[in-house]
Amino acid sequence: MTGNKAHLADYQEFKGGYVAFGGSNGRMTGKGKIKAGRLDFEDVYYVKELKHYNLFSVSQMCDKKNKVLFTDTDCLVLSPDFKLPDEN
Repeated sequence: MTGNKAHLADYQEFKGGYVAFGGSNGRMTGKGKIKAGRLDFEDVYYVKELKHYNLFSVSQMCDKKNKVLFTDTDCLVLSPDFKLPDEN
């Protein structure tokens, strides 16, 4: 989900349901896709009330066979064909 419609390509408006976040809520009013480097995020919902925040679905990335790695300061999404140097 994103609160910035400008991030979304192939944007389509629709009347979606409501979502709750951080003690607030908002309504999904559209969706599109975001391309970030070699990764495509599809079905990204637009929720105006999120303002300048983006929420990311780890399960959506894992469903596409990507690897998701968290550190104390970063979140890395690795494509399915990414191999670490010590992997065969």
